[in-house]
Amino acid sequence: MPTVNGTDHRKGFEELKRKYTAAFNSGDVDATLSHYTDEGLTVVERGVALGKSGDLREALGEYFRTAEPHVEFAYRHTYIAGDVALVVTEWTLEENAPEGGRTSTTGQATDVLVHGADGWRFAIDNRFGST
Repeated sequence: MPTVNGTDHRKGFEELKRKYTAAFNSGDVDATLSHYTDEGLTVVERGVALGKSGDLREALGEYFRTAEPHVEFAYRHTYIAGDVALVVTEWTLEENAPEGGRTSTTGQATDVLVHGADGWRFAIDNRFGST
């Protein structure tokens, strides 16, 4: 996992990945949201973002109940400036399809992470990347 400043943050990023993936894949809304800053947000569709302190909790709960999602992701690039990181990941998401069965999609996310006393957290989670 290369970084622009040569600092190795691999351990912290891998811990966030492991804990976030476990929380998301188990459908645990509170545990998933614990990986966001207080002001953190997720882009739920292009042009629409929901904040942790707003509608994201309700949307995640409904999504977990209906889609039963399973996500995996891998870091491709990290750019770190002090306590802020721009992270590019590749992801695969399996979920229940509205018409039945399961679907699988892949993509490249562009996320902003912030480092604090409790480790790295998502400030912006944008699974659509720059598209």
